[in-house]
Amino acid sequence: MPIYEFECCKCKTVYEQLMKVDERYDVLECPSCGAKKPKKLATAFRTHAWSTFLDNMEKKISPHKFK
Repeated sequence: MPIYEFECCKCKTVYEQLMKVDERYDVLECPSCGAKKPKKLATAFRTHAWSTFLDNMEKKISPHKFK
């Protein structure tokens, strides 16, 4: 499940939420003021799998760096 960032439209608090891709977010409550219907923020997509892949490729290309 991805982690999404939201901003409260009432108090402007920015918070993260672990959610399913197709899960509704308009029912989320702000942890500061309790308001619903937050604004979904655009964030970079990061995964551990991608980092592992890049590390493994670097080891194959430049094995001298990992000795």
